[in-house]
Amino acid sequence: MENDIKEVQERKQEHSLIIKGRGGYRDESDFLESQKRAQQVRGEFLSSTFKAKVTFAFDSITFNTACVGMFPTEQYIFLRVDKKGQRVIIEPCEGGDKDSLKFANHKSGKNIPRKCIARRACQMLYELMEWHTQARYQVLAIQQEFFGRKIVVFNLDESLQVFRESFEDEDGKQKRKTIINMPEDWKGRFGYTAEEIESRRKVEDDAEFILIDNKTGAQRRNFLEPILPTPEELIHRPYGGIRSKVEEEHNESEYESLFVEEENLLE
Repeated sequence: MENDIKEVQERKQEHSLIIKGRGGYRDESDFLESQKRAQQVRGEFLSSTFKAKVTFAFDSITFNTACVGMFPTEQYIFLRVDKKGQRVIIEPCEGGDKDSLKFANHKSGKNIPRKCIARRACQMLYELMEWHTQARYQVLAIQQEFFGRKIVVFNLDESLQVFRESFEDEDGKQKRKTIINMPEDWKGRFGYTAEEIESRRKVEDDAEFILIDNKTGAQRRNFLEPILPTPEELIHRPYGGIRSKVEEEHNESEYESLFVEEENLLE
């Protein structure tokens, strides 16, 4: 027994000497090589109190304060599902849009989280991911921007499974405890390498997404397409989105009248 303890102590001492003797990186190539294999510690392994995230239940979706703060002036979003990539993508929209979901209330100049009832949509998500119907699932948010459009991405396969159980303590009082389970492939790793993170954060600009009506569960195909400005928009005003047909006709007549006025002036 004494020999075993002595051997462990000697190993610790040797390891300590090796670490102290190494110093920092030798040069830039040594640093870059180390970064390729270094694993970035997951946000889920750290305190996530102030991190933007969404919680899925079997009948509802709740975006936390940090998440609704990503779109501080918007209260309505499109909820898109990438079945192949196992992702949910949200993007701001108008409240009058057919597939809009109100994800926040606006009070005292800021967005406040609200519980979004979406029974059919959530049931379909649970079926897609084969989730336990009695559990909730929390996913951290990733904010990105494509073609001038801000979106937030949630990787469903990187969710934490949350169970809440009631139990009776020694004094006979009812208490609740929370059990959190992580995905199997997270075990034994701090997180992904830089290359793996870049690959998982990429949203293909030609990917097909599914818009789900949160009331009826009806599905509609949707693509993340670039919105190209017209020459007039580039010259006369900041580009801000899709123009309606009525607006296009109005602008055409407006430019025609200006052209006629210029001709008259030249005469």
